[in-house]
Amino acid sequence: MSPTGTFRVPMSQQEDPKPTPNTSGDGWRVLSYLIGGILVYGGIGFGLDRWLGTQFLLPVGIVLGAGLTILLLNFRYGRS
Repeated sequence: MSPTGTFRVPMSQQEDPKPTPNTSGDGWRVLSYLIGGILVYGGIGFGLDRWLGTQFLLPVGIVLGAGLTILLLNFRYGRS
């Protein structure tokens, strides 16, 4: 107890004034975005292939999904 009658917390038990952001799940989030983008745009390409009777839109959808997802991730996590 201090002379003023209040309790003081030792320095080793004080909280950090600048908390660090919780980034423990960022790797899983990036992986899920990549897989989700490829599946969604690949699925759209697959559906259009079946509907139009073509065979090139599935690979286009997969590549487009991967590219757009990488662009999204760059905007979201690439800036410091």
